[in-house]
Amino acid sequence: MMGYKGIHCENLSRTSNAASARRNLYQKRKTDLVNDLVDPICVISNANEILSKRLGKFLDEETKAYFEMIAQAATKTKTLVEEIRNDSLVQ
Repeated sequence: MMGYKGIHCENLSRTSNAASARRNLYQKRKTDLVNDLVDPICVISNANEILSKRLGKFLDEETKAYFEMIAQAATKTKTLVEEIRNDSLVQ
């Protein structure tokens, strides 16, 4: 056969390899997504906290409520990202 070794397709489990590769790719995407989300969430949260503390004495109640809404949204988002991260580590 001109120097080539024959490949026996019966020994290959194509479907399990494809499923495994697909699962690994999905897991990597999920992990990358979580890692990419962490920094912007922290920046938003920290900037909101800094601005709120520095400007707090000059703000009316409505503006303070907006800062509180941002803080609550950032906390919820951080929690969701951590849940996704923990789920990624388990699987």
